[in-house]
Amino acid sequence: MFERLGRDLARYFSLESEDGNPGLLEKAKIVARYPTLHAVIVHRFGAWIHRTSLPLPVRVPAKVVHHAASFLTRVMWGVEITAGADIGGGLYIGHTGAVLIGDVKMGRDCSVSGLVTIGRRTDGRGKKGLPEIGERVWIGTGAVIFGEIHIGDGATIAPLTMVGRNVGPRTLVVGNPMQVLKRDHDNSVQTYGTHPPADVIVSLPADRAPAAPMSAVSGARS
Repeated sequence: MFERLGRDLARYFSLESEDGNPGLLEKAKIVARYPTLHAVIVHRFGAWIHRTSLPLPVRVPAKVVHHAASFLTRVMWGVEITAGADIGGGLYIGHTGAVLIGDVKMGRDCSVSGLVTIGRRTDGRGKKGLPEIGERVWIGTGAVIFGEIHIGDGATIAPLTMVGRNVGPRTLVVGNPMQVLKRDHDNSVQTYGTHPPADVIVSLPADRAPAAPMSAVSGARS
């Protein structure tokens, strides 16, 4: 739990601070300011209870505390992440409101916007299982992901997209019915911004990349 939560905090700190390296006071302000981070913390606590064999005198009050906290995050901010969801560290939820994540499996450093639903298929057409989502997947506002499908690492789900079949790695999909808009799509800036964690390499667009030193430019021309 603590390793995954540490990664969650690192992503919020890097995305929500001015320079990607906040001091202690700014970190405290970020933790206090973002209710979506509170919802992630509540989920980590619930997942820990769900997966840990706690003695009954500890388990019962811990579950009571979790249910109360989960109820508050659902009612006050509209964010619900089930305790049975297996989500890697670095989860970032961009907005409050109608966010529902069921008992899915999700990789590290995924981003979820508002009005997103991820869960079981119920229309009787496809497989009724739950989605398996890879690492560094970016999910836009109003997207719905459902059924026993797989979404590859680095995929991007555009806003208002209905995803009921597999999505390949680094693939940008859009619409209802879902269509592939682009393959080999780089969502690293969407995922990490311009101040990524130290273990992440982000490919900045040319208009946002830092200018090369004059010595390097001269060397390239000689």
